[in-house]
Amino acid sequence: MTDIHPPLLLIDTSTRVCSVVVAAAGTIISQRVSHVGNSHAANIGVFVQEVLTEATGLGAKPSIVALSSGPGSYTGLRIGSSIAKGICFGLGIPLVSVPTLELIAEAARPLSQPDWLICPMIDARRMEVYTALFDSKGKALTDTLPLVIDNNSFSEELQRRNILFVGDGAEKCRPFLSHPNAHFSENVIYPLALYMLHPALSRIETSSYEDVAYWEPFYLKEFVATVAKNKVIPRTQTT
Repeated sequence: MTDIHPPLLLIDTSTRVCSVVVAAAGTIISQRVSHVGNSHAANIGVFVQEVLTEATGLGAKPSIVALSSGPGSYTGLRIGSSIAKGICFGLGIPLVSVPTLELIAEAARPLSQPDWLICPMIDARRMEVYTALFDSKGKALTDTLPLVIDNNSFSEELQRRNILFVGDGAEKCRPFLSHPNAHFSENVIYPLALYMLHPALSRIETSSYEDVAYWEPFYLKEFVATVAKNKVIPRTQTT
């Protein structure tokens, strides 16, 4: 019989925060977090080694790796993907991936109300964010899109529903989302690895594993080293 709560190594490097967790029996037993931007390459290997050492000492050596899949920082996603796949290959263990926006929505659930929508936002460039809509239980209702925020953004949705806007892209959008049904978290919610536990376990229960050899992060947009030209970005579709 498959253990539905196996020891897990959870990794997120999709934004400016780098976090690594080991969980066992549905509980966090070891964790490392750094809020220092542009330090993922220096921190991730050390963090992984430290949590694995602590977990092994407690008899909870991870048997599955879970990784935030994006969108987010191109460099951060590459770093996380490389180390997660390396661990999976080296230890011969499977990989599950969880969309980064789902992690933020999961973290925001305690701040929401049963009939509200949750709109996690990852800061892109200028007034652009990566976003999607979720229900109050953390279920995605729309596809993930790159969206340029203006005064008309989410106007139809806000007429009908209360929406909780969260994530590191939400604050810059506040002046454009002044509807009474628009709500914002007091503090920035980042997609920390600890929020991956329940979404990862739900994928394990359905054996939704990735092909480690061919899996790649969800970048959403191609990496561009130079200044990009303006593009028309489709708005989120109402469901």
